[in-house]
Amino acid sequence: MSDIIWKGSPNHYVGRNGYGVTHITLHIMVGYLAGTDATFANQSSRASAHYGIGATGEIHQYVSELDGSYSDANYASNNSTISIEHEGGMSNGAVCTQACIDASARLCADIALRYGWTKLWHDGLKGNVWLHREIPGTDHLACPDLAPNGLPYKQIIDKANQILEGGSMSNAGDEVWNWAYKPNGKNATPGGNIYNLLAYELPQRVRDSIMQYSYKGSAPGGNIYNTICFEIPGMLKQLTKTIETQQQQISELSEKISKLEGTTK
Repeated sequence: MSDIIWKGSPNHYVGRNGYGVTHITLHIMVGYLAGTDATFANQSSRASAHYGIGATGEIHQYVSELDGSYSDANYASNNSTISIEHEGGMSNGAVCTQACIDASARLCADIALRYGWTKLWHDGLKGNVWLHREIPGTDHLACPDLAPNGLPYKQIIDKANQILEGGSMSNAGDEVWNWAYKPNGKNATPGGNIYNLLAYELPQRVRDSIMQYSYKGSAPGGNIYNTICFEIPGMLKQLTKTIETQQQQISELSEKISKLEGTTK
């Protein structure tokens, strides 16, 4: 997804301490995205998540997916989850909007695709989507769905699965344009998506291929580039010299003809 805004947090493990990613943990902020940004930026808070989603659907990232976050109050889960906070959870204040829900579904589907999960499901700690309140060690017993204006996690999972199954094409264009290809088997460089491939890299490659094309019967180095830059200018120079010589010869011949005509009168 190309619309994620990196914020960064100092609060995370370095790496995942031998764990692999096995699930997504859903959280509710009980507040606003801006407040979560500030909390996670504060080292003394000892709190973080991988992502946070606001009421407008804006997604912030605080921790790299390569690192474990300080999110679930459980060492094993912290190191094996991708945690997502959602704006809302207040009776008189922040609520979980449809834009937030839709963005979360897209993000969850994107995570599932990248980790090879064909389907998302919640079944306590047996599924690949966990709720924060269900994780041993937490005291956030209403997070994310039991808080006032809590998170409708089932709606997020259902919508994410529709995207995974191809049932929702509303973002298919973005997914295609922003898909990071891997040229020559290597990880794509920053900006190495389909849009940039078609708009910038492919024309460059085509131009280079044309310029470097060796035409039939050419001498070594006889490609289009050298033809345009060196051979044609040389040919034009020679042609110009030939024309100038011929013009001189024509002028001399004209003078001789004039003299002959003068002597015959």
